[in-house]
Amino acid sequence: MDTKRLLQITDTHLFADPHGRIRGAPTLPALNACLAHAAHHYLPVDVVAATGDLVQDDADGYAPLGEALEQLSTPVLLIPGNHDRPAELRTRMDRFPFQVGGTFELGRWTVVMLETWYSQALDGEGLLGGAQLERLRAALQAARDNHVLVCMHHPPIAMESAGLDALGLLDADEFMRVIDSHGNVRGIAWGHAHQSLDVYRGDLRLMCTPATCMQFKPRDPGFVTDRRPPGYRVIELHADGGIASEVVWLEGFEA
Repeated sequence: MDTKRLLQITDTHLFADPHGRIRGAPTLPALNACLAHAAHHYLPVDVVAATGDLVQDDADGYAPLGEALEQLSTPVLLIPGNHDRPAELRTRMDRFPFQVGGTFELGRWTVVMLETWYSQALDGEGLLGGAQLERLRAALQAARDNHVLVCMHHPPIAMESAGLDALGLLDADEFMRVIDSHGNVRGIAWGHAHQSLDVYRGDLRLMCTPATCMQFKPRDPGFVTDRRPPGYRVIELHADGGIASEVVWLEGFEA
């Protein structure tokens, strides 16, 4: 069976300062530890998907991000999250092996990278908007003979955490209607919530991936920091449309 392997990392929250931290977590050492672990256990992979909040409001953080990801020697797909600077992301990562947004062909699969960054957000919520929903329809129609994995930053479903859900995808209902009208979408993967989730909606697999830095406690109404370590996700895409996936936690990680 022709299986393709995708490595998803998300919410790296990098700074220009290599010692930068969020909520006490050192972001660059944690990312480097995740990539080193993945390199030892899962490389080679066919593609890496970096699904937003790549920097912590600091465009100069794209420099260490690029240096870290280039070491994997594989195509890297990127999308902005609410803490990113989309124009700077495109300018600074406009070189091989990087691709910002768009689609990526992977054997019998098409990976669709959606951008939920919302310029009018008040507190980190996301939005696709009409134009991007139309591009999604066009991409799914163009990939009608392929299986499709959609990657995005904001959760398209409720995470059962009041604080996080208030900062989710504002047009999630419209997005899911587009997904439901195309039978070739097999999975959706996202970040933003700093926690893991893996559920099914019919035959559609829905996967939230933990951050490479720090996590929030699942199903907590606020934003309480969890004691879980850094994490990432490995997704294997089978030619028959099946998805095998696991979240990898860096148990015992110490900066």
